Formats: sequence, C-alpha cells, structure tokens
Amino acid sequence: MLRRVWRQGYATEAALAVLDWAKSSGYERLWATVWDWNTASRRVLAKVGFTETERKEVDAVHGTTLFATRQL
Repeated sequence: MLRRVWRQGYATEAALAVLDWAKSSGYERLWATVWDWNTASRRVLAKVGFTETERKEVDAVHGTTLFATRQL
C-alpha cells in the first residue's frame, strides 16, 4: 500500500473481507506469511485473529518469513 494511506485501516478492512469470503466459501483454516521485520503487517494479522506459529523460513535477501494461522 502507498505510504500515504498507511494507518488508515485499509489493510485490516481487506483482511476482514478475505476472512469473510473464506468462511462463506467453506474454508476452516487460513495461513498467512509475513516478514519478521514487517511489524505493521504482523499487527494487522494479530488484530484479525491470526496466531504466529513456530514455523520460519530464512531468506538471505528479504529476511525471515513467519507463518501464522487462524481457525474460521
């Protein structure tokens, strides 16, 4: 997202829309990935109910990818 629209709730709104769609489509669980340094995206995932798991993948270029999951 463009920096000028950060902290206006758009990411949270989009995440909630995806959760609604997934639930109405019959999904029971969702997974998400996020880089460990992306604290804003990690906050959004936590806000909409994702829990970070122990799984991590290290990338020399982008950093560590964290995995999170949420039951629907």
